[in-house]
Amino acid sequence: MTGSEVKPLPFHPNMVLHWEKGFIALGIDGEFLELDLDLKPIGEPKRPFPSSIKDAVLVKDTLIATWIEHELMVARMAAFEVGNGFIDGPEKGDLRTRTSIAAALHPAGTVWSHVLDAEPLALGGSDEQFAFMLWKKGMYMMGMDAEEHWRKPEPQWKELERLPYAEVTIELTFDQNRLYVWSRGAGFIAYDSETGQQVDSGTVPVDGILTSVYSTDNQHLLCFEDGKVVWYANGEVRKQEQLNGAIQHALWNHEHQHWHIAGWREECVVSLEATKRSKLNEIPVQIMNHKKAVYVVLNNGCFIHSSLT
Repeated sequence: MTGSEVKPLPFHPNMVLHWEKGFIALGIDGEFLELDLDLKPIGEPKRPFPSSIKDAVLVKDTLIATWIEHELMVARMAAFEVGNGFIDGPEKGDLRTRTSIAAALHPAGTVWSHVLDAEPLALGGSDEQFAFMLWKKGMYMMGMDAEEHWRKPEPQWKELERLPYAEVTIELTFDQNRLYVWSRGAGFIAYDSETGQQVDSGTVPVDGILTSVYSTDNQHLLCFEDGKVVWYANGEVRKQEQLNGAIQHALWNHEHQHWHIAGWREECVVSLEATKRSKLNEIPVQIMNHKKAVYVVLNNGCFIHSSLT
């Protein structure tokens, strides 16, 4: 199947997650849609909860998602068993009439769902676990039985404490049996994901507001608010590039040892030797490997072949 043969998604995508039997496409307005292994839709889009998805991860065949509705002071976390289809949930107007936790409405079709009493700052997942950080509450490491494995307070960095909001967590990444906590001021702390023991910490010596991080094979790509990207590995900055604007997604290519990046109306490949860039008319949302091809998922829902691979 070529990129031109992949049917566009019927909504503006937020992310596309891969699991053993297919994919789950999530939309910016909270849509859920199953795709088969050929990226063909299975059924129609559903909206289990009437709000945009803050974060989502797939842990084997379980989808964990969080929602925040700031206007209504509503936050949820829920788990879905993928492969069984999704169903529509409550309407936004219904949320306005349920002001107590006891009467709170939950996403529809879940394995479990929880009302959160603090804003979920970040969510990360591995093959066996997932972790989340709550504002002023701390970090929780969970298993697929939804039982708490361990917890930690929100991390602090002495060198960042005088900078406004620099210690606020913006990302959790799993890599090689470690859980990394990343802050807005580019501080990081690494924990053993099984025991919770701290194994590393520090700050990346780059100025700017960190917005997202991607971690694979002990390689980390730090993405900053101004479009700057910093490749960080083994305690040092390996490369730094200034791109056009906010980074939407990045994927590490182990074979070729480079980062493939969905930027602001451009896709980029950053290796130690060179940086390749290609302009796009639309905003790319995600880079995807699929059946020996590399696709770029666009914000209009279309899948196109990468021009840089």
